[in-house]
Parts: sequence; C-alpha cells; structure tokens
Amino acid sequence: MIDREEMARRTTAFLVRTERYASLGFDRSAAADFVVATGGRLSGPALDIGTGKGLTAMAMARRGLEVVSVDPDAEEQAIAFLLAADAGLEDHIRFFRGDASVLPYSEDHFGCAALVDVLHHLQDPGPALEETARVLRPSGILILADFSREGFELVARVHQEEGRTHLVSGATPESAAAFLLGTGFELTARRSGYMHEVIVLTKTAEKEISRK
Repeated sequence: MIDREEMARRTTAFLVRTERYASLGFDRSAAADFVVATGGRLSGPALDIGTGKGLTAMAMARRGLEVVSVDPDAEEQAIAFLLAADAGLEDHIRFFRGDASVLPYSEDHFGCAALVDVLHHLQDPGPALEETARVLRPSGILILADFSREGFELVARVHQEEGRTHLVSGATPESAAAFLLGTGFELTARRSGYMHEVIVLTKTAEKEISRK
C-alpha cells in the first residue's frame, strides 16, 4: 500500500497538473460534470468504471447519487478517496478494487453506469462492456466518454511537459457504442464539449451479449 509521503506527493502532482490544465483552458471538474449531465436524469446506485482520481465518481455524487467506483489500482483509489473527502463526498462513494470484467454484483443492480476517460486505456473493452451491461438494469443509462482530438492533444502536451508519454489504444466511445447497439441498448444522446466526446445509451431490453 502507498505510504503517506508518497500519497501526498502524488496528490500534489495531481493538483499541480489540474492547475496546468486549467491554465490551458481545460477545467477537469467541469468536464466531469458536463459528461455526467449529458446522461440526463440518472438513478442510482451508479457505477463508475475506472476510478482514476475520482472525478467522474465525484460528479455523480454531486448529483445526489450513491456511487460504486471500480478500478484495479488501490493506490489511485486511495488518492481518489482523499480528494473525495476534501470535497465532502466520501460518504457517497464506495471505492471497490477489482476487475471491471468480473463485478461482484447481481444482474440489474445499477441504475446508471459510466466509462469516462478509460476506453483509450483498454486494448479489449469488450469484457468490461459486457459486464457493465449485465449489472445495469433495464432503462438504465450508460455514459461512454473520452477525450476529443483536441483533448488528446492537450493531454499529450501536458504529459510531455512532465517527461511522460500518454498511451492511447484504439477503443473509443464510438466503437464501444457500436459493440452494444443492437444488444438491448439504444442511442439516446450525443454531445461534444469540454474537450470530450460523449455518447449516452439506454438499456431497453434484456438481451444477452454473446462473448467474442
């Protein structure tokens, strides 16, 4: 587990990076709020796939939802918990360390779910999408969002300034939506803004997604 000194260092680095993004015209918290708001009227509990620093989970919690945020990285989640606590939202978010392709929840458990800024990290998003579909109840909302081309260029620039490389796979909201459409989901909204592309799907019927 990450020690207190390392956690403080990483948290400070995140805050510094956030300020750098803001200086370049990108408000990360406002972007998370925009993405979640694009989902429309959401019901809980909410599922956040890919915790990161908890921005999406906090945006959901700010809308009054009880949130389960899933990520395999316990250290990242520890930092996300501290940030949520600073925002007074920690009581509304449960951070679950685990694999999004194997969730310990029954079918139809969640009222909404989101994959935000996580698809471009996945070489094969199919298993996570299948599992998210399984635990989402009928009429549930699924938000798929990732950076726009401008957003990816900005992220790459900031990473380069820090001596890092931002790796991107071929998965996109469009490819994820295409995977799910016709399997009991329909397209209900699509918006661009805050350097993000957002696609919203609604689960319309019970239909098993065959595993590839």
